[in-house]
Amino acid sequence: MQIHRLIFQSSFLMGLDYPLTMEKRRRDLPVTIYRVLLYLSRMRERESDARRLMRIERAVSVDRKELRLHLERLHNAGHVAITERAGKGRGGHPVLIYDITENGKTLRSDIGRWIDLGVRMGYYPDTFFYLPSDD
Repeated sequence: MQIHRLIFQSSFLMGLDYPLTMEKRRRDLPVTIYRVLLYLSRMRERESDARRLMRIERAVSVDRKELRLHLERLHNAGHVAITERAGKGRGGHPVLIYDITENGKTLRSDIGRWIDLGVRMGYYPDTFFYLPSDD
């Protein structure tokens, strides 16, 4: 009985009625978008190769397929600009360069404040503000 209770309690986060898996899903999207926008903001002044899909993928540790979907949706919403560079990539695909827009900077700031609130309230660890590439 005691083991069952311990397992049951460990599946909940800080006394809330949200299982850890649900909490992880809820925080993945805002943190992922924040990290992508943060990376694009930091790489704004660097060469365009730093803002290609594969470089963003390595920096933010998000799967390329998922990252492409997020970047397309951010582009459609006006938060990210996509430009096609002359020439083709290794697989014959167009080389796309991603840039953060002014709307994207505002969104990044808003999400950052939300994550900061979550950190201060104990929902997220401090590491949510940093990119995996910051290590």
